[in-house]
Amino acid sequence: MEAKTEDKRNNIVITICSTKGGVGKTTLTANIGGLLADLNYKVLLIDGDTQGSLSSHFNIVEKADGGLTNLVRNDGDPLDAISKTDIANLDIAISNDPDKELETWIAARPAGRTTLKNYTLQSLRPHYDFILMDSIGTDSPLQHTTVLAADLLISPIPPDVLSAREFKRGTLGMIEMIEALAPIGQLYGLVYRMENTKDSKIFANELTSETFAESKSRIRIIDTVIPDLVVYKNAATQKQPVHRLDKRATRDMCTLISEILPHLASQCDTFMEGK
Repeated sequence: MEAKTEDKRNNIVITICSTKGGVGKTTLTANIGGLLADLNYKVLLIDGDTQGSLSSHFNIVEKADGGLTNLVRNDGDPLDAISKTDIANLDIAISNDPDKELETWIAARPAGRTTLKNYTLQSLRPHYDFILMDSIGTDSPLQHTTVLAADLLISPIPPDVLSAREFKRGTLGMIEMIEALAPIGQLYGLVYRMENTKDSKIFANELTSETFAESKSRIRIIDTVIPDLVVYKNAATQKQPVHRLDKRATRDMCTLISEILPHLASQCDTFMEGK
């Protein structure tokens, strides 16, 4: 694989994280990655969850012998751990740790949590514009590894009081613990899977960065809101990025990317106009 021409505005590692399972991390990772690939950027997805949901989100046409374990442990040439999907510009490192031995490996080594960031990703960055990592839904060594490796973090937050409390207690607590040990990227909170109810809309409108002002973490609640639409499930069933199936989803995903990656805003606008 030839190295790409580097643009420092790209060459970005993004981790989708939450200590709560079932909030939509995998779907969000897949759809951001799919849209960036269709914007003609070279994208690598890394399935950082031992459950391996992202690994089956898209069709794989060339499966590598390795995957996540090889990347985290910096075991061999990282390019040998990269599989090809049937979507142009979109590669994936699948989860290959069914026995969850990787958590033990990371915890047993002083540099276990930073090997991915300091070694493996430095080798992969020249080959990709964007690297997106799904993460495990528990506060664990593997999640710390994916969080520490990121240039920026996105955490989906369902618009209800219990989810917001869990986000504050769990995800922000984990981030604050890591920040005490090492610097991390900017954290974005995303209102995700908003139902078409009055209560959900009121809560989403009230959920701002100031809501978590007492937290020590640097968090920004972004303006984009992703609704709870059945097309996201349909897209996963069809193993396609959601923007290929629905105009509203195209708009929502383009708006999200424009907000977290402002230098892509004009390109996203052009893409939406063509849909």
